[in-house]
Amino acid sequence: MIPPFHDVALDVSRPVARLEIARPDKLNALRDETAGEILAALRVAEARAEVRSLVITGRGRAFGAGYDLSVPPPTMPPELGDVLERHFNPLIAAMRSSRLPIVAAVNGPCAGASVGLALASDIVIAAEDAYFYEPFVGLALVPDAGNTVFLTRLLGRGRAAAMMLLGERISAAAARDWGLVWRTCAPADLEATVAGIAERLAVLPPAAIAATKRLIGEAAEADLADRLAAERDAQAIAGRGPEVLDRIERFFRARRG
Repeated sequence: MIPPFHDVALDVSRPVARLEIARPDKLNALRDETAGEILAALRVAEARAEVRSLVITGRGRAFGAGYDLSVPPPTMPPELGDVLERHFNPLIAAMRSSRLPIVAAVNGPCAGASVGLALASDIVIAAEDAYFYEPFVGLALVPDAGNTVFLTRLLGRGRAAAMMLLGERISAAAARDWGLVWRTCAPADLEATVAGIAERLAVLPPAAIAATKRLIGEAAEADLADRLAAERDAQAIAGRGPEVLDRIERFFRARRG
């Protein structure tokens, strides 16, 4: 039985399960409850033997705007270390250790923690009008949700440092050329392209897929738990810094135009 979800929609009626982040009015920004629901949905899919692969995407025009910083009271620094420990680090770890091959369909802007969510998937496909964006340092925060691990190891130190420190938008084409995503396609073709890849995965031997995923993880990120803990600790300190509230206020003021 699928539990009631508010922030996500899950379809497990076919061998290719589909998990959609469903907060389009917030550009699918991730609050604590969203992370918990994504993890719960992943567990539901994993528990069904007939489910052989999983697609994760965002509803509407964005994949995800990162952590929803509008949730904490505007005069209170967010307790981001606790947020990571309780909600996001368990989700990232669960995605990387899942038996299911996970395909991220990046259908639009992908920022902050949502980048970590996409890169915790096994294969990332992006629409040509999508982009990737690391706003953390500009908000007096540090990258989290696995970003420092995934970006550094996928891109190399130079590109990862520039992306995280400068906070420039990285186009889907650049992300493909740099090795951040597997493939790009026209926005109108994204759903069919991702479905085709997920269906190919769904007919492969599940034990071989799970073992291959495990070996890749051990080779590329055997220290993932330690690195997530380091991000948590650094973010706990940064989130209490003197500039954070002012930077967040300016960020939302700029978005309101």
